[in-house]
Amino acid sequence: MAAKLIEKLTAIVGAANVIPEPEARRQYANDQYWYSVAAAAAGQPLSRPDVAVKPTTPEQVAQIVRVANELGVPITPWGGGSGVQGAANADHGGIVIDLRALNRIREIDLKSLLCVVDAGMTCRDFETELNQQGLSFTHYPASTEWATIGGSIAARGSGVLSSKYGKIEDHVLSVEFVTPTGELITTPAVPRHAAGPELTQLLIGSEGTLGIVTAASVKLRALPKKRVFGAFAFENISDGIEAGRRIMVSGLRPPVMRLYDHHAASHSLARAVEVELTAPTMVLMFDGEYPELVELEAKIAFDICRECQGKVLPPKIAETWWERRYVFYYPPYAPELPSIWGTVDVVSDFKVIEAVYHATTEAMRAACPPEYGLQLNTHLSHWYEWGSMVYARMKIPKGPDNLAEAKALHDQVFYAGVEASMKAGAVLNDHHGVGMRLAPYMKAQYGEGMLALSRIKKGLDPNNILCPGKLELTPELV
Repeated sequence: MAAKLIEKLTAIVGAANVIPEPEARRQYANDQYWYSVAAAAAGQPLSRPDVAVKPTTPEQVAQIVRVANELGVPITPWGGGSGVQGAANADHGGIVIDLRALNRIREIDLKSLLCVVDAGMTCRDFETELNQQGLSFTHYPASTEWATIGGSIAARGSGVLSSKYGKIEDHVLSVEFVTPTGELITTPAVPRHAAGPELTQLLIGSEGTLGIVTAASVKLRALPKKRVFGAFAFENISDGIEAGRRIMVSGLRPPVMRLYDHHAASHSLARAVEVELTAPTMVLMFDGEYPELVELEAKIAFDICRECQGKVLPPKIAETWWERRYVFYYPPYAPELPSIWGTVDVVSDFKVIEAVYHATTEAMRAACPPEYGLQLNTHLSHWYEWGSMVYARMKIPKGPDNLAEAKALHDQVFYAGVEASMKAGAVLNDHHGVGMRLAPYMKAQYGEGMLALSRIKKGLDPNNILCPGKLELTPELV
């Protein structure tokens, strides 16, 4: 079987674009999920592909999928490997399809401000090319250097400007994708139609289980002519949340509105902006085409912050955060082994968001034995007209040396936060996706709806080829 598979894949993409095992297992050993990283470092990788391929056209992707169906071999699509939930791990072996050679801008429509872009292009490279033409995608994930357009779509990702410009599903109009049986399909050109169900949205957030996105038509915007920054300190997290709520329900849309609790403000934010901070701190940024309008929006929002007992801080704090917004996610700021890390990012409406914050953080602190010195920095950074999200980032500087014991400690703290947040009324995840890490909680989130999702999977992927077991889908039981 292995020889036949290699032969067929080589016929499609050429020998130079086929990476057999064991090299495939070395190159695609892990994404950025802590346990993926730790297990790979210990020589026990969760991702065990038998072969990796690097197609250069969507048609080649379709041919590979057809071969996989013919031979009954599972497939795991690979974007940038920047995910933190284990979704990219080829835990069932089989084929990894590395999409990074699909990395060009196909077309820019300046009249409609739309663009067709390949799925394998990184968000950074896409943004850089657009900026040269005075345009922006306005999707700035923290992992922008690695994250690809297709990976962002598959994970239903978000960027730091989402409170105004939306998450990835708000940027995407249509997708080109390969079905689990190998057909190459393009969804309708615009999402606002009444021509039946919207297939594009079915693909977004499906984490490779229902199809492989090879390109997307996305919205563009002109680079803003004006930005206004502001920063406020609050006596407590409750006042900060209320300020954020009032700003959003008033119809204002700050691209950036990040509320750090006092732990996060005094540690991660203070370190990044090099200013001493001790209280819950909000950084804001407004932008736009018309300076007068941007300044007016900012003034109204800043007045709301003051009404909620916010103390005005130097705007330079927010401006410095903007200039250094990616440092949090790379060394020396980002955690590295032998530490244990993870983020519980959940979302809810305003009615319960404060309860979710307290339940999540209190549960995680209580779950970690004090001798391990848990560091928990939490913020609210993606706001909606109906609610917000809680982003609780944990770090244990030094866990047990034994991998199984370290994982048990990680799970004890991480899942305490997940379970407490859901009990308080939150939805399982805001923008990191499900992957391996959260799959066991899908039934708790969807209940009997999991049967409907598994039936969709069965109908689209009768041989269970794409990412088997991911999202806890069970087409074999349908």
